[in-house]
Amino acid sequence: MTDHGEPDGYDGEVTVDVDGEPPRTARAVLAARFDPLAGHVVWTGRVAAELPLRAPLVLTTPHGRARAEATEHDVWGNTRVTGGDRPPFPVEVLDGADLDR
Repeated sequence: MTDHGEPDGYDGEVTVDVDGEPPRTARAVLAARFDPLAGHVVWTGRVAAELPLRAPLVLTTPHGRARAEATEHDVWGNTRVTGGDRPPFPVEVLDGADLDR
């Protein structure tokens, strides 16, 4: 996390696995932050691919894998995703301390 309280994130290539479809590579911009109301780190992002809405999927980055769900499409053909696991990229609040989720 930066000194300015900006969210941790990832901007780069991901592999997207959706049940019943072959894995595909796409560009993604993902961000994570601690949500005090939820009491844990949440992450969301945008994948440059049109994925089926409400589809459970797995995103893989060079740092790891995580479950997510496709939530909406934008006018540019991207899909917004919401994370379901620990983010698939380093997050200081998780990686810098021993915190159980």
